[in-house]
Amino acid sequence: MGRENQGPENRGRENRGLEIRGLEKSFAGGFRLSIGELDVAPGETLVLAGPSGCGKTSALNLIAGLVREDSGKIFLDGEDAAALPPWKRGIALVFQDLALFPHLSVGGNVGYGPFLRGLRGAARREVVAGALRAVRLPGWEKRRVDTLSGGERQRVAIARALAAEPRLLLLDEPFSSLDAPLRREIQGEFASIRARSEAPCVFVTHDREEAALLGSRIALMDQGRIVETGTGRELFLEPGTAFAARFFGRGTVLSREKLLMPGPGLVFVPRDALRAAGGKPRNGPETRIIRARFAGAAFDGGVMNLELELPDGTRIGAEQPLRDPLPPPVGDWELDTALLRPVTPP
Repeated sequence: MGRENQGPENRGRENRGLEIRGLEKSFAGGFRLSIGELDVAPGETLVLAGPSGCGKTSALNLIAGLVREDSGKIFLDGEDAAALPPWKRGIALVFQDLALFPHLSVGGNVGYGPFLRGLRGAARREVVAGALRAVRLPGWEKRRVDTLSGGERQRVAIARALAAEPRLLLLDEPFSSLDAPLRREIQGEFASIRARSEAPCVFVTHDREEAALLGSRIALMDQGRIVETGTGRELFLEPGTAFAARFFGRGTVLSREKLLMPGPGLVFVPRDALRAAGGKPRNGPETRIIRARFAGAAFDGGVMNLELELPDGTRIGAEQPLRDPLPPPVGDWELDTALLRPVTPP
């Protein structure tokens, strides 16, 4: 699904990806979407993440041309896409409801995009077969879509998008209706497929782990604006804003005052910055002892997530290896201040 398989209408066009400049749109009820500048490079997957109602799907609809912007520019490979109707933008969309054609076979669904591009006969069958191989459904061309499981239908929807050989791939929470084990399997397959594709991709999700797994970068949205952009690691471990720290961060946002530290401001306290005092000495340069009460624990993968309560009742997260014994109900905790990160208010 690389450059050599591009349709004739895309050959020779400069491959610049998606560029958004000054995009503005007002909706009924007073909600306003505003994206000043956002680029998605060829082959990159940008995840739009954020809470429900933050504007993720609205942004996707504007990029697709399903909703008309009030102002701003959307460029695809350097071409002003706003001047084109949706069906001429060369965009493939995958939505949560998948929207497969029930009257067509798997092959008919996957081959619909190539058909619109003018491919017929053996050329069209070759593209369909390649797309189905990419999603691990080789030879399924004659299957009826109403006989497929949820995971199989999801793969067909992705294959249909790939076979269209789009200039841009847009996905709106396509895996949210799947159960957890199947969702992880499909996510892994999608990540593998994306690694072989040159089309830029915008992927909408409210799932934090999915965003970190699939996104080359993540653009975190709130109230119609992009609050912070970064890799999954940066937003989970080194957020720059209190909003990102609370949405993604594996830790807690606290005022320096609550930690009895000099100066005003907020800091992000990663879970691994706290440990029960008296254990193996840290290698970090500066530590601080704080008093806290052990308030509970929950298993999370390879660690135990602890919940602590400071003397004023503030709750804060910590973590420890599973093999370590649980701490006493009340005790001294060691805070590695070298791991603290200042964050800006919402």
